[in-house]
Amino acid sequence: LKRILGAVRSQCSVEELVTVVEERNRLRLLQPFLEANISEGDQDPSTHNAIGKIYITLNKEPQQFLKNNQFYDSRVIGKFCERLDPFLAFLAYKRAGGDCDEELLEVTNSNGLFKDQARYLVEKMDMQLWASVLQDDNPHRPKVVEQVTSTALPETKDPD
Repeated sequence: LKRILGAVRSQCSVEELVTVVEERNRLRLLQPFLEANISEGDQDPSTHNAIGKIYITLNKEPQQFLKNNQFYDSRVIGKFCERLDPFLAFLAYKRAGGDCDEELLEVTNSNGLFKDQARYLVEKMDMQLWASVLQDDNPHRPKVVEQVTSTALPETKDPD
């Protein structure tokens, strides 16, 4: 398999290859191929999504990958992480810079990550996001407010 991948390297769509291999739960087989592509400067999100899934599954410094890799798709990796480790999903969604705020709120609410949600809210300072969290019909509102006042605000260094 490694020789075949090496021979057809540029003629093969990484996204299609990953999809087929992932369906068979054999994504790990592609690790050397994906790492070689990345070391050659491949910035394709599908390549980085695949190597991220491998690193997360193997617990190979997943937090470092999620914080430092700028090429993976936060929505794809966040969804993948939700079933394995909700905190890793939170990190992936947080890295999206606001594009995955709904997903971030959902994963933090459903998994009781209220401290992380509170820190994110205080750090982001987005009035629309605050409005959605502080709605009267939000059943998680009291827990979030408690964490904002007891954890996030005391930790912040920004007086605003």
